[in-house]
Amino acid sequence: AEIVVCGSTTVDPVLMVSSLAHWGLPRIHCEGGPTFLGSLLTAEVVDELCLTVSPLLVGGDSGRIAKGAVQAPRGMSLAGVLRSESTLLLRYVRPRF
Repeated sequence: AEIVVCGSTTVDPVLMVSSLAHWGLPRIHCEGGPTFLGSLLTAEVVDELCLTVSPLLVGGDSGRIAKGAVQAPRGMSLAGVLRSESTLLLRYVRPRF
């Protein structure tokens, strides 16, 4: 395993993507919490979103899936749907310009 440092106190998303591409890893599947996803959105490095919808009703104080600076909404297109019983697995992509 190799450790790639991409920031001194937090992960720099642009540096992370470019460093991994340098190592021959241009396609990245990334998982993290709302704060990390928010930093990736702010850096404009998210081009796909895989979202699971589970059939559970749950209350609480949860926020959105991304947390961070207020940003303009980004349009995405549905690229695929998989169903496993009552669970939906959704894949969205950002349009290329």
